[in-house]
Amino acid sequence: MALLALSSSCVLARASLRAPRARAIDVESVLAIDVGTGGTKACIVSSDGDILASGFAAHPAPAQSAMGGSCSMEQDPELWWLATIQAVQSCVKKSRDDGADSSCVRGISVTGQMQDIVILPKAGCANKQRAILYSDTRAAKEVIEIAELVGGPSLLAAMTGNFQGASSVLAKLRWIDKHMEGSASFCDHLLLGGHDFVTWKLCGSLVTDVTTASTTGLIDPSLQYADKLIERAGLHHWIEKFPKIFPPDVPCGKVTTKASDELGFPELRALPVLHSCGDAGACTLGAGASSPGSSYVYLGTSGWVAGSFPVEENDGKFVPGVFTLGHPDSSLVFKTGSIMTAGGNLAWAAEKLTEGNSYDEINKLVATASVGCGGLLYLPFLNGERCPMDSPTYRAAFLGISETTSRADMLRAVWDVFVMEGVAFALLSAKKAMTDKASNESAAPLRLVGGGARSATWPGIIAGVFGQTVEVLSDPQDVGVKGAATLAGKYFGWHSCLSPPGNWLKYEDLYEPSRSDVEAYQELYLTYCKTCNCLEGVFNRLSHFRD
Repeated sequence: MALLALSSSCVLARASLRAPRARAIDVESVLAIDVGTGGTKACIVSSDGDILASGFAAHPAPAQSAMGGSCSMEQDPELWWLATIQAVQSCVKKSRDDGADSSCVRGISVTGQMQDIVILPKAGCANKQRAILYSDTRAAKEVIEIAELVGGPSLLAAMTGNFQGASSVLAKLRWIDKHMEGSASFCDHLLLGGHDFVTWKLCGSLVTDVTTASTTGLIDPSLQYADKLIERAGLHHWIEKFPKIFPPDVPCGKVTTKASDELGFPELRALPVLHSCGDAGACTLGAGASSPGSSYVYLGTSGWVAGSFPVEENDGKFVPGVFTLGHPDSSLVFKTGSIMTAGGNLAWAAEKLTEGNSYDEINKLVATASVGCGGLLYLPFLNGERCPMDSPTYRAAFLGISETTSRADMLRAVWDVFVMEGVAFALLSAKKAMTDKASNESAAPLRLVGGGARSATWPGIIAGVFGQTVEVLSDPQDVGVKGAATLAGKYFGWHSCLSPPGNWLKYEDLYEPSRSDVEAYQELYLTYCKTCNCLEGVFNRLSHFRD
């Protein structure tokens, strides 16, 4: 089937509606920090939801470890703190350049990546380890072993409230015990996310939040640590090292003198610090999906589709990569369908296929390829996949290469069209798994956030694949900090709900899918699903040659 031209893949129904940025003079505000995979962002957010200033500092790319093998992904947590310092300094400087009074900042609220293992060594211990990230799938054997110890995968899922795969913290702790002997003995405390670590550096509190804890496999459906399960898994010696599960909407401490000096702003000393909910929860709040009925897609290094849902009894069905997470509103839960790699495919293409070309040169090269890219299909599994299948051995693939396929075809396939279509198909699979809907059509608009929302083509592709109107927020890369600031604002009394009025939610573009695009993508999606299913055995066999 011939693919439709990108120009017809969507109808742009609304032009830019971006409001001018408010000046940061004499406005109560909060400093919100988001510790991501690619970097740390700091924003000063006013009491009515305007972003008054922002700063960003990149992290080094996650790296494999010799011991963890090709499925490992690690970062140095101290570099998260260094990036936090740089981002905050940039943010506050911009604010001051605009004439801001820094005394108007009432507190700091922190969100960030979840499902990590961050080991804080005991005093005097030189054996420091990099953080093991959420995208690390080295513990494939260990999760099978734990399931066998407790009575099978279904019972393990019922005991933790979520399917447990190779990225589970529960399984990775068992891997650490087997392959890094003595780690628990030199560990003073264990943290579970990037914002856990930055919060500790800011105020000394060793805490996590219920949203983050829900991703780990360490807590039960009552949202408390599952001590009996952890003991049965042979991990009882870790229990006393876990962080306290703390509410995300009240301060857990105050900025220490040491932290304010390192940040370079003594006036931040003693400000209250809120350990906000993890990034999936904060993004859900910032995307305006804090109550049932709305949903959104996040396109960053990884990706997910998510929303808020009423608390209900589980029907016993647990799907890999679909997380039911704790919510600041105890009557609700966050649900996310998470894929392993989204925008990370574009970063890979830029590094591996362009030979140092500039973005302008890449776009010119892409333009030389015909629509359809010579019949190529791209599967976006660079780091395996977790929804709707837990498949750590899956890898990215081009299908349909012929002797007439050019480098331009392949670059266009991965850079401009097919990686976006492939990621959109993966996200649709996650949505179907999350909502258990037979149809991909919905009357409610789908909001698009994250760095991928800035693309000129991706929103239209998402609209066609999902069969829904897509709303692009005017600050799509800032929803995490907006969510963290929303919780802080509720504490400070700026608003009384999780969907506040004002400028907390602003739209920039609207994309409507055409009927022909929806029909075409439905057929392509079926091809994508059949391809993924039939290649499982192939990926498994190839995995034996990677380590």
